[in-house]
Amino acid sequence: MDDRRYPKFPIPGVGGVVFGPQGVLLVKRHKEPGKGLWSVPGGGIELGETQTDAVEREVFEETGVMCKVVKFLSTYDVIILDDKTDVEFHFLLNHYLAEALTEDIQAEVPEAEVGWFQLDALPKDEMHIE
Repeated sequence: MDDRRYPKFPIPGVGGVVFGPQGVLLVKRHKEPGKGLWSVPGGGIELGETQTDAVEREVFEETGVMCKVVKFLSTYDVIILDDKTDVEFHFLLNHYLAEALTEDIQAEVPEAEVGWFQLDALPKDEMHIE
């Protein structure tokens, strides 16, 4: 069991809604929660790191794209219960709008995918959208 499953407290994280000339940047998740679904790049905030620095770092690590945060967008809770209704995952995610400074993409690991999508061609059937 990894340290993000069955947490004692919500885990703070960030997500980057990154736009560039080729559209919006998405990552196909290679681990739970949401394995196999497209989402915005993001992840946990490291100790001593600001949220905006975390967005820029996570986007680069997951996609190879350098970006600059423009503004805060929203806060979102990801709460996933297991079969016994225990909280298996709980993330508190702050999402930021970011501008792509580079366009070449490179997935962090071979199991992941990265892509640019025009807004009218988002893979909505492979995304968790509320």
